[in-house]
Amino acid sequence: MLFRSLKQTMVVAFKDIGKLCSDLLNKDFKVGKNTVEVKSKTPNNVTFTPSATKSGDKFAGQLATKYMFPGAIEGEATMSTGGTLAVTLENADSIAKGLTTTLECETAAPGKAGPLSSGKCVVDFKQDLFTCQASYDYYTGAAHAAATTAAMGMTMGGCCNYSMPKGALTGYAGALQYSQPEFTLVGCISEDCGKSDGQKYSCTYYHKVSSDMQVCGALKKAAKKSDMSLTFGCAYKLDKDTNVKAKVDSEGILSASYKQKISSISTLTLAAAVDTVNLSESKHKFGMLLNITP
Repeated sequence: MLFRSLKQTMVVAFKDIGKLCSDLLNKDFKVGKNTVEVKSKTPNNVTFTPSATKSGDKFAGQLATKYMFPGAIEGEATMSTGGTLAVTLENADSIAKGLTTTLECETAAPGKAGPLSSGKCVVDFKQDLFTCQASYDYYTGAAHAAATTAAMGMTMGGCCNYSMPKGALTGYAGALQYSQPEFTLVGCISEDCGKSDGQKYSCTYYHKVSSDMQVCGALKKAAKKSDMSLTFGCAYKLDKDTNVKAKVDSEGILSASYKQKISSISTLTLAAAVDTVNLSESKHKFGMLLNITP
């Protein structure tokens, strides 16, 4: 029975612990900006994704191109209106099953010294009950390592960040997740060693009430601060083409989003954040995202 329970517990990467709650509270709530994104694919399997974002008086855009090269190497290049070019090469399962290696680099912004602002190598390894990840940025000297394991519905993991130039630990985190088909509980402790907040504690809860409705909550506190932040959120599927979300936090910010599939190739998302504590002030924000995939 114990072995069967172990096999039924699928481990997740450390960055994905608490992802269900995080996605519900953060996805589709992009306010203060209007974005249009178009995704198309050519007959020879080259994917183009141009996007444009307007935030206040500022405008930014980028063009992402993705292609699968021979040898199971996926390449992506992203050019931005800021004058930078980011390139990613990823290879999965070729060297060993469950092993993914990624090379990432980005050119320096105009006016900045050096040809590149970052050059990173990432190695991911995943099995049924164990995952680990390690990365190193040659230009910044930032190293990262993370690992998770699972047993009987529990996923346990930790990560740490280290700065080679400083010769010091810059951050660490540990997390424990308990998962069942209907709900997920997560507890986490972390610290940014360069900041004065000290250790930070968080706890999240996600509940799939039905196939159409989910609710969640997140509680966060810094050890050296007396106040805590609390956020509640819910998502409801009105029909197969329409989803609505809402969340409220302890600072009195009420956010809502409406996601509608307009046609077979387009989806519109509208979002708003209202400061209920200062209704008469102009602190409210709105946003729009239009995705078009021909």
